[in-house]
Amino acid sequence: MRPFLTLIRLPNLLIIAFTEYMMRYAVVQPLIRQYGFEFQLSDFTFFCLVVATICTAAAGYAINDYFDVKTDMINRPDKVIVGKSINRRRVMMIHIIFCIAGIVLGGYVTWRAGVPQLVILFIVVAGMLWLYSFIYKRQFLIGNLIVSLFTSLVPMMVLLDIPSLNRVYRQELLDAGTNLNMVIFWIFGFSIFAFLSTLSREIVKDTEDFEGDKAYGCRSVSIVLGTSATKWIIISINMVMVVTLGYVFWKFLRYDPDGTFNYLSFFYLLVLIIFPLLWVNRNVCKANDSNDYRKISNWMKWIMLAGILYSIPGVLCQQANTHHTRATSGISVPNDKQGYNRTPANLYDIDQPGSVSSVIGI
Repeated sequence: MRPFLTLIRLPNLLIIAFTEYMMRYAVVQPLIRQYGFEFQLSDFTFFCLVVATICTAAAGYAINDYFDVKTDMINRPDKVIVGKSINRRRVMMIHIIFCIAGIVLGGYVTWRAGVPQLVILFIVVAGMLWLYSFIYKRQFLIGNLIVSLFTSLVPMMVLLDIPSLNRVYRQELLDAGTNLNMVIFWIFGFSIFAFLSTLSREIVKDTEDFEGDKAYGCRSVSIVLGTSATKWIIISINMVMVVTLGYVFWKFLRYDPDGTFNYLSFFYLLVLIIFPLLWVNRNVCKANDSNDYRKISNWMKWIMLAGILYSIPGVLCQQANTHHTRATSGISVPNDKQGYNRTPANLYDIDQPGSVSSVIGI
């Protein structure tokens, strides 16, 4: 059992499940309840969505190890599973079973959400994970971008509830002259952070695996550009995250509803994300061997987890700001006959009709 759990990266799968549940219940639910709305996809359907995502990821991990046996024998010979603890044919069967399970469950969820055509997303991801392991992982930068893109999709999966919300509460949204853009913007924010942090970590991991990749003709960033240039790329990506977080805090999160400085977000972002990113950059400059890059990779994983956990203080601040806006604007928010709160159109400067939901087709 232990080799199987190692093959499918159980800790990573738990992080994926944790991310999607945090996005649903710590981000989306508090925001839609400000409108008086409730989820339309049941808890069971959402559970199926999480399992579909996990199955797709597990299939990707299995096929990745299947094709990586030769390089792993050089980079980490003590951790090779395929061909030792689990034979290659069984690994391929595990990949196929998880792929089918992910697509079937994804089809069920998209059907329940009223957008059955989006099952193509699960099919494309499953196919691209195969191509990534077989071809793209060995090409310059393409593999890193694919993994980063797929990681950024994990938070966005919760947006499958938006089409149902738009259908059920369409009249309420039209009457109030508003939309669900704020939910989409928050989720996009987490997705962008996931993309950048994953891209940085993937390049770090490639640098860690330099010797094995070079021996088998891989064209990773560190092999093509050299270690020194790769260090500057990692540092630059991390600094983009630092600057972006600073801008977002200063522009949107700086003040509490009563006008006082938002110390909760300030210290959370500074202590748990920004300072660690700067510390990682310092260690990237000093890194000399694979052990150094392995430690940096582990630190990046903790930073990614801290980014997910910001969903709690971040949305608490957003809720407080919304309630403060209602209280100080003098605008009453009447309830309709069904008891839904009708949010005024000017509640958010960026949350106006015409809207991200209509542009992206949900």
